Amino acid sequence: MTYEESATSTIDLLAPPEQVFAFLDDPTVVGAHMQRPSLMMLGATMKYDVDQGNGQVVGSTIRMRGKVLGVDLFVEEIVTEWQPPWRKSWKTLGQPKLLVIDSYHMDFAIKPISDGSRVTVKIQYSYSRSPLGSWLGPLPAKAYAKWCVSKMTSEAGNHFAQSPRNGQ
Repeated sequence: MTYEESATSTIDLLAPPEQVFAFLDDPTVVGAHMQRPSLMMLGATMKYDVDQGNGQVVGSTIRMRGKVLGVDLFVEEIVTEWQPPWRKSWKTLGQPKLLVIDSYHMDFAIKPISDGSRVTVKIQYSYSRSPLGSWLGPLPAKAYAKWCVSKMTSEAGNHFAQSPRNGQ
């Protein structure tokens, strides 16, 4: 599938790849920002439901449901790549019911660095096909995607010590 846009966030952590992967491998950890009310979520939250694979094996599914501005939201994801401690990928299944983005593919990659691990989180996505999303245009989608990947790396940065190289 070809996506219209992407966003990336990178952080250097003072932890070995195995520990970082184990932390980020939990869908509720990488999606913690979706489970708390925020301005970017317009005060809404998403509830997670994982299958027996817990979102931690290839083929495992994760479902998220919520409501924003009276509109029901739903997205189902499938894990497409799982290579501990280096990489994990997942993408949407079917037709998501979201406001500002549509189908997407996400991944995180971990590379060893001299004092720990470099984590890069990426989302590739299509713009929303919903009436509201189409009316709003690409600007909210870009802001949301950047917020999403930044929140994922900041969750890792809140859990593990950060390398002094961050921000250089």
